[in-house]
Amino acid sequence: MDPLDALRTLTVPTLANAVEVFGAVPANAGYNTQPLTCHFPSFGTCVGYAATVTATTDRAPDVAPDPIDEPEYWKWLQGMAGAGPLILVLEDLDRPPGGAMWGEWNGHVHHALGCVGTVTQGAVRDLDALERLGFHTFATSVSVAHGYGAFVGYGEPVTVAGLPIATGDLLVADRHGVLRIPAEIPIAALVVAGHEIDRLESEIFACTKAPDFSVEQLEHAQESVLARWPRGPHTGGR
Repeated sequence: MDPLDALRTLTVPTLANAVEVFGAVPANAGYNTQPLTCHFPSFGTCVGYAATVTATTDRAPDVAPDPIDEPEYWKWLQGMAGAGPLILVLEDLDRPPGGAMWGEWNGHVHHALGCVGTVTQGAVRDLDALERLGFHTFATSVSVAHGYGAFVGYGEPVTVAGLPIATGDLLVADRHGVLRIPAEIPIAALVVAGHEIDRLESEIFACTKAPDFSVEQLEHAQESVLARWPRGPHTGGR
């Protein structure tokens, strides 16, 4: 199975548990810590490599930063798409946003350039059209209009919902939020750890549903599960 397809077989919370096994990042880092809405949870897990861009939506052209050269930006995106699916990670520099950079126009353009979705610190709109397109959409707000929307930079690190993201970062996202997969963790090993975690947790769930459930049985089950919890090369614990 393709490594990215293998990531899609797990939920993002399970993958977050698996990342902890390897001790590559602190347990309170590497995921969004502020509200972020997954607009199409039925799409399942979104997986791709970050392509970062900044925008302004609340500044008239005479006071806004210079806009980017969009054809050059499109060529940059197209060049990145050869490495795998892209997730366009957008930070609107205006807080709150004056409008939405994401709608059916930019959705279709970026889909054609290899993007499977967006993770946005800012607003989105045309949700019906984005849903029909199959474009994963995670955003901090929604707007009816585009305001003074303009792309003003790309390729530099951004922050979305408290999560710092750089171009090239491998991201997974679902209805729970967005998780950055540390580059030093082999994907195959991460997936194996994730499935083992799911299997071990199922033992706890089975115990809680047993007709003869007792605290003593739960204590024994938990001790057994924790004793077999996956251990990565960098840690001695779960």
